Amino acid sequence: MNAYRRYQQTQPDTGWTRMDLLLALYDKALEHLDRAEAALGAGDTSGAVGRLSKAQTVIMALADGVRVEVNPEVNTNILRLYEFAVTTLSQPSVANVASVRKILRTLREGFEAVRVEANEMERSGRVAAMQNGQILSATA
Repeated sequence: MNAYRRYQQTQPDTGWTRMDLLLALYDKALEHLDRAEAALGAGDTSGAVGRLSKAQTVIMALADGVRVEVNPEVNTNILRLYEFAVTTLSQPSVANVASVRKILRTLREGFEAVRVEANEMERSGRVAAMQNGQILSATA
């Protein structure tokens, strides 16, 4: 057994599933939107732009995880929503933040609705479990 494999086996199981990570990314994007909106309300455009940039980065990470080949029609539409969100956030305004927040909340609610089933599928082995390295690369 090579050293890398031994190292992987000594790492603790984080307990994270793909769905847990996905929902955490949505939560982080929504948190950045909330803070951007607060900054806009306070007249701090510079602070808002920083938060919007962070939200865009999280949305791009979400888009990076979409596998179009699994369900071409649905996943292409999800990618289009992410693209719209990133583009919309390039113009800082309360209305744009609200528009993107609505999209992300709707998508998050959809994934939350299947969370238990998805986690069970992953934990039972019907879907391959995430490796610690995947978690790190997804959150970097």
